[in-house]
Amino acid sequence: MRALAAVLLAAAAPAFAGATGATLVEEGRRVYNFRCYYCHGYSGDARTVAAAMLPAKPRAFVDFTAEEMPPLRIEMAVRHGLPGSAMKSFAGTLSAREVEAVVAFVHEEFVVRRAPNARYHTAENGWPAHERYAKAFPFALGRIPVDAPEASLGEGDRAGRRLFLTTCITCHDRGAAPGAGPAWEKTAARRGENR
Repeated sequence: MRALAAVLLAAAAPAFAGATGATLVEEGRRVYNFRCYYCHGYSGDARTVAAAMLPAKPRAFVDFTAEEMPPLRIEMAVRHGLPGSAMKSFAGTLSAREVEAVVAFVHEEFVVRRAPNARYHTAENGWPAHERYAKAFPFALGRIPVDAPEASLGEGDRAGRRLFLTTCITCHDRGAAPGAGPAWEKTAARRGENR
């Protein structure tokens, strides 16, 4: 049975070459960036806050770069989901063309090419001139703890932390923070009372 499945998977692998294939891949990039990147990431490596929160991380299906993955296997996951995982069916969400396009994109960019243009914060992914956020990078990357004492930060790092907290933290909230801080109080505020 496994041998038959392997033969069928290999035989069903479409070639996404040529102008039509390139167009399909670009259509798939738009679908992926709207529907899939939250968990799988712009790089297909599942280094996202959403993926970090999953209780079970099925390596081969969350991280497209972890192993060779034929298009049919990707398509089956998109169409039917993966039982026992956070991956649900997109059959009722995506059109047949969108499924074909996103499969083409995932396979070509992540599995075959491991393309550098699929990295986070590129112009292709809607991040033109991302370097303007450079002061916040040490906080987003965890090089400087977000709760570092104010006195330990220079003027540039203080500006970087402000930028991080107002712009980047939505996606990069897993930064280094050595002090957990006090637990939130569970008491409810009364109406009209500020706490």
